[in-house]
Amino acid sequence: EFGVMAPTTWRLADLFAKHAFLLNGLGWGGMPRHTVQSDLDAGRLVELAIEDIPSGGLALPMSAVYRASDPPGPAGRWMIERLAMCPKQMGGKDAIDPVCR
Repeated sequence: EFGVMAPTTWRLADLFAKHAFLLNGLGWGGMPRHTVQSDLDAGRLVELAIEDIPSGGLALPMSAVYRASDPPGPAGRWMIERLAMCPKQMGGKDAIDPVCR
């Protein structure tokens, strides 16, 4: 329900389905900018200005939780380290790294 501002909503299984809905005019919704940038540039989608929501969207807080007795392996540690870098890279709404969006 993060960022939901409507009394009725569609529930979709993945961003590909949501993207298809948006492109076909079935409502509005938030998407990671890097997934829709070409659609914005081509005019297939438009960015809506929503009161109390900053341009560029909201930050989504994330946490990594695991049992101390069973810590993550190399890939899990890499992912946690990568996510921990995001706040430093964001520095504002003009972040360069799409992984942190």
